[in-house]
Amino acid sequence: MTVGEIVHSRRKMLGYSQAKLATAVGTNQQTIDKIEKDIIKHSRFLPKIAHELGLRLEELDPESFPGTPTGVIPGEALAGARDLPVHAAAEGGKGQIVVSSDPVDWVLRPAPLANVRGGYGLIVVGESMLPEFEPGDIALVNPHLPPIPDVTCVFYSEASEGEVRATVKRLVRVTPEAWQLRQWNPPAGEKPDFKLPRTEWSKCHRTVGKYSRR
Repeated sequence: MTVGEIVHSRRKMLGYSQAKLATAVGTNQQTIDKIEKDIIKHSRFLPKIAHELGLRLEELDPESFPGTPTGVIPGEALAGARDLPVHAAAEGGKGQIVVSSDPVDWVLRPAPLANVRGGYGLIVVGESMLPEFEPGDIALVNPHLPPIPDVTCVFYSEASEGEVRATVKRLVRVTPEAWQLRQWNPPAGEKPDFKLPRTEWSKCHRTVGKYSRR
């Protein structure tokens, strides 16, 4: 998605008009319109727009963060306190995992999750998302960001019998009925691309990076 498409999608999801967003960030409706149409590709209002829409600035202005591989949280981006809860996971079959309801550890909170209520880490198991996520990596998750294509997310099914089931996959496309997903290293007999019904897998939480086990 382009910067304009991300702004447009997030604005609509939050119920903002172009005029309301413009007022919130101190510009005019015409500027927001040009940003959404990708006529304006670099704007001094992007940091305020990202803050207002609950987006990371890297998503709207990637050129301001040169040399940083996607998903890597550099040391200087740590926000400080060791207060980010980390949940464990166990293999649940067919690329699924069973997530612990209580944290098993607490780690330093990275900048992308600073002041994010409900942000958390999830210990990755299985090899279906190699090389993006290795077993033992901690996926860093913001549960409030909207689902957008080409971002890896954690998808949760409705809890049953006390178990919370999830799967970590790349989101390809969203339809009213299904999540269209991709796994980089599918288990034997499975395809890279597949779908999950949204009636059963109702929650999608976006990853914003990882802590590597290495």
